[in-house]
Amino acid sequence: MRIFPKSRMDALTDGIFAFAMTLLVLEIRLPAGLPIRDAGDLLAHVQTLWPEYLAYVISFVVLATQWRANIELRHAGEHLSLTVVRLWLVYLFFITGVPFSCSIVGHYGYLAPAVWLYAANIIVVAAISLPLRSLEVAPEHNRRARVSRTVTLIFIASALASVAISLVEPSGAMFAYLLNGFARPLANWRHGLEGAA
Repeated sequence: MRIFPKSRMDALTDGIFAFAMTLLVLEIRLPAGLPIRDAGDLLAHVQTLWPEYLAYVISFVVLATQWRANIELRHAGEHLSLTVVRLWLVYLFFITGVPFSCSIVGHYGYLAPAVWLYAANIIVVAAISLPLRSLEVAPEHNRRARVSRTVTLIFIASALASVAISLVEPSGAMFAYLLNGFARPLANWRHGLEGAA
């Protein structure tokens, strides 16, 4: 059986998350050449960026939540199997897609297909994270792993809710992700993990 140093996968994962999280904010910008004559014009133009900013905040929280769950549940062992490495690479591939799908939904969130693309990216990331974390969870973290799975399932549900909302009102679909603000407290309560942050 081939094994790989866990520290190398940790470094790659941290780097990809850091890069993806940084790329998110680069999509929030005013177009070059806008006629800005005074502070009022600037504020008016900045206010038009709220869809991009909303997509940025949601995506940053998505990536931060995924990163946190990854570091919270992994084995303390020094090596990973080839199967786990392959799964990690597929997972990271879809993590690198979050800035692109965030850009699309930030600019075109008033169109349902933009919402669908973003939701699909998020659902795939979440779905891949479920077996990934199950393969690597240390036995002493089983309860925390159950909390993480519940949080991930709520996250998938919020993405599906955004798709459903987009069929009626695409501009409001991204607000479905606000449900995730309640995910961890609800999961902690469900699994009896008091005081877990």
